[in-house]
Amino acid sequence: MIRFGVAALPLLLLAGCAEGKAESPYGEFGPSSSASAPEATFDADVAVSDTQVQVSYRFVNDGDEPLMLINRPGVAAGAGVRYREDAAYVTEDADGGALLSQALFGVPDSDQTWESIPRVGVTEVAPGEAVEVDVRSAVPLTWFHPFGSDFGSGPMSVPNDVDEVRFCLGVVSSPFPESMTLRTEADGTQTVGHASAEQHLFCSKSAAFG
Repeated sequence: MIRFGVAALPLLLLAGCAEGKAESPYGEFGPSSSASAPEATFDADVAVSDTQVQVSYRFVNDGDEPLMLINRPGVAAGAGVRYREDAAYVTEDADGGALLSQALFGVPDSDQTWESIPRVGVTEVAPGEAVEVDVRSAVPLTWFHPFGSDFGSGPMSVPNDVDEVRFCLGVVSSPFPESMTLRTEADGTQTVGHASAEQHLFCSKSAAFG
């Protein structure tokens, strides 16, 4: 069990500023954790098999203000997008392992341009409320980043020889910044744009392949 104490949350846009490439503990193109931890309890179990990585996590808001979980990545579905609670972004972790995440991503430091900022589904968690989620990702792991797989230097991929994987969940504390504009999608999911707020990442321990 991981328990964190209350701390203030300064508001700052992430656009164009992820943590320094050499210093980021979440990989060169991974999410960033720049906000202090809210008062919450996070438990996560990561299980690896020959066919999938399964993450089962439980998040409890132990504080007095609502928290926003960034926990529904947009997955292509026909001509549209589905925001799925059982999906996770897949990138290379800082230590050469794999990182599964449900989180906000900053705009990659790249010469590429994007016509619009991708969106991600969110879940608001009231004080005292608990959320339990199961996440699955097929093995071998395939690169899945909200801004795509090519940032100007060729297609990105997760190395085939990664020997461990962990999971991180992005959480935004109240008051939610104006830049984090909520939009209700056709299926009723509420979404926000990436690079729209500071977040804290709650992360599991790493699980080994093989």
